[in-house]
Amino acid sequence: MLLEKKNLIKFNLMSETDDRKVLDLINSTFIKGHIDILFSKEPCYLKSMQVCSDIVQPVTGKIGDKVEILGTRTLKKAYINGKEETLGYLCDLKISHNAKKMQALSNGFKFMKTLMEDNNAKLHISTIIEDNRQGKIALIWKNKSPFVPNFYDLGIMNTYFIFPVLPVFNRKNKVKIVQGSLGLIDAIVEFLNIEGRKKQFFPVYTKEYFLNLPNFCLEDFYVAIRNKKIIGVAAKWDQTPFKQVIIKKYNGRWNWIKKLTGNFLPEENCPIKQFYVSFIAIKDDNNDIFEAILNKIYNDNKHYKYFSLILHSKDNLNSALKKYFCIKYISRLYITEFLDNSEIKNLIDDRIPYLELAGL
Repeated sequence: MLLEKKNLIKFNLMSETDDRKVLDLINSTFIKGHIDILFSKEPCYLKSMQVCSDIVQPVTGKIGDKVEILGTRTLKKAYINGKEETLGYLCDLKISHNAKKMQALSNGFKFMKTLMEDNNAKLHISTIIEDNRQGKIALIWKNKSPFVPNFYDLGIMNTYFIFPVLPVFNRKNKVKIVQGSLGLIDAIVEFLNIEGRKKQFFPVYTKEYFLNLPNFCLEDFYVAIRNKKIIGVAAKWDQTPFKQVIIKKYNGRWNWIKKLTGNFLPEENCPIKQFYVSFIAIKDDNNDIFEAILNKIYNDNKHYKYFSLILHSKDNLNSALKKYFCIKYISRLYITEFLDNSEIKNLIDDRIPYLELAGL
């Protein structure tokens, strides 16, 4: 029966009428690990993905009329080697229990390869959570199909889930923090692009982008100022109306921690009231500046269950997170191309990668 079903898998670009079927697949194939976690995108998958991308190309694999496989390619402007380029991102690999995984991966990547060969992207990247065993199939697959790309390892990304429990103070830090405003937005955008191009894959931002972001206002920016000049920027962005984080289950020691702490950790199977720390740019990667911004964000938003952000393990800004109680998720960043390692290595210089967690 499985053999028959395997031959009936049809791959195509997702249509708007398949949105509910795609969401059902996402909601049934959450990431399993020490903490089983679901990144849902209710009520509309396409709209949630279009928020942070210029082009969204979800590929679906159907058995009959049911979506059993999903893989999405997005395109957006970003800095690669300090230059404005188009960056491709491969994400949301989902395979149901009804689809034979190896066959699905091979055929799905075969279709994805036709999209990647349009030459619209300078290169493609992807991330895989360390606990995501399904996502690692493509990496450990022996004798894999030539249609499966090479995953070139760019190192560890640290995702922090920070719990605002008690107020934090830093009496030595005299950095002035103000909220964003229409009067500041031009200077904020200029600063983001000047500092952002110093890192690999930092998005290219415009004033119009921020004026049209859903569930975001300019006052959500936290801006560090010294001598009337911006020296640091970050923002609070609550995406829960169109993107939700849900803890499905605590396993092992986390199950015991949950039992011991009661309501301290988020409840299972409920969307968490949380926000992303986004649009992070700090002059000279100065930890004192970043810590001052984080402290302000932390103390202003204790009504949230937690907030989250992502940093590459080589980023100096990781040091600012040591004082907070948090859960840290480990993932790996890859350049994902149909090239060998020597060719991929020449695509980028040694700038530290940056990802926007709210855009993943």
